[in-house]
Amino acid sequence: MINFSADAAYGKTAIAPRPEPQPTPVRTISQVPAATTDLLDNPRDWSWQQLRDYVLRAVAERHGPQPPADPAREASIFKAFHGRWGKQAGPIARFAFEQQDGYWRSSPVTATRFCKASDSYFAAPIAERLGASG
Repeated sequence: MINFSADAAYGKTAIAPRPEPQPTPVRTISQVPAATTDLLDNPRDWSWQQLRDYVLRAVAERHGPQPPADPAREASIFKAFHGRWGKQAGPIARFAFEQQDGYWRSSPVTATRFCKASDSYFAAPIAERLGASG
């Protein structure tokens, strides 16, 4: 026995309504412009703040806006890097961005690359190159 619904008998096909597409929320990253305190001084004479300003500005210029960072963590990273590398800290950062265009061994250079754990992979080879060339 075949059961035909009333709609089928009149040539109507019941179609379930499609849900309306919902817009995907857009997440914007607001970037506070990095200070330019480093521009007038020799990179060998930069303070940790000038080093931080240069790196954050160079990262944003080359890799686009970054998620907001924790200022205390940034300060800790750059104070420590400056303390470990002294007068080489600024030239290492400039080499990474100006000679390597913000990439080191095929990875983008960001603020975390200046952590102590990256020294043997990042800062030491650059310092060695700078020592041999200058």
